[in-house]
Parts: sequence; structure tokens; C-alpha cells
Amino acid sequence: MAMPVDVEEVERVLRPWLGSLFVSSNDLAHTIAERLRAYAPYRQTLDSLRSDLETLLITRLNGLTHGSLTVVMDNYHSRRLSMALITDLTDDLMGLIFDKLTPFSANFIKLNDYSMRHPSINALRVLCQKYASYYTQEEFAFMVGVIKSVYPPEKYAGWLR
Repeated sequence: MAMPVDVEEVERVLRPWLGSLFVSSNDLAHTIAERLRAYAPYRQTLDSLRSDLETLLITRLNGLTHGSLTVVMDNYHSRRLSMALITDLTDDLMGLIFDKLTPFSANFIKLNDYSMRHPSINALRVLCQKYASYYTQEEFAFMVGVIKSVYPPEKYAGWLR
């Protein structure tokens, strides 16, 4: 079964990172949405999907910017797309998949394992929002403490109490 990821959702994720003009001037959002829709948990790991997305972003952004990796943001300032930025953008795109996973034990195990291997605020967000009951109170409190010590408040203020 295909993951229900809309192009509009992908565009919403891309805009703050790449600017509205860039997002609307090429088919990158469509390509990413197709890739995300093709994900099937029984066929591919989250690690593999993340790696594929990051590679797709690097190669397509390099081509679309003619090697400059520079885009014009909505405030008309140029932004150079660093590897750290692409990694964070990949995590936000992975968040679309994490949000679509049905909350049951197999997906909890996959997502929890993924969050142990990758610094992913989106994996932690979904674990807190959808899978909190899978943790003991101590484990959940520990996870909240880690989030608050590692990430700036603006990354979790909207969903972590």
C-alpha cells in the first residue's frame, strides 16, 4: 500500500528551507512525493529511505542550482545549502512518513530503533505524540529530558509540554 503523501505536504516542508520561488519553479516536490509514496515498511527500512532521500536531495539540488547549491529565499536573501541543512531538510521530509505510520508495536520498534541511530527531532516528535504509552514513565521522562537538552526550544515548543 502506498503512503498517502501529497505534493502539497512536500512543498510545505520544502518552502522554509528552499524558498517559495525555487519550490514552485521545478518538479523537486513531485519527485520527492513520488519517492515517499513508494515507501513500504515491509520492503525498505527507514534508514534506507532516509539515505535515498538525502542522496536524491543532494543530486537534484546540485543539478537544479547548476552546482551552486544556492537558492533565493522568500525574504530575497540567498541561502547556501550546506550538508547540515540538507540533513535537517531530509529529517523534516522523513517526518511526513513518520506521521503516516499507523501506531502499532512493529512501527514503534522501527521508529524507536531509527531514533537511536539518527539525530531526528521528527522521529522523537512522533514517538512522543503517538507512542508515549509504549514507554514507562521513567523512559518517557528520560526522552523528554534528552530532547530538551539537545534541541533548542523552538524545535519542540509546539508539541512537547
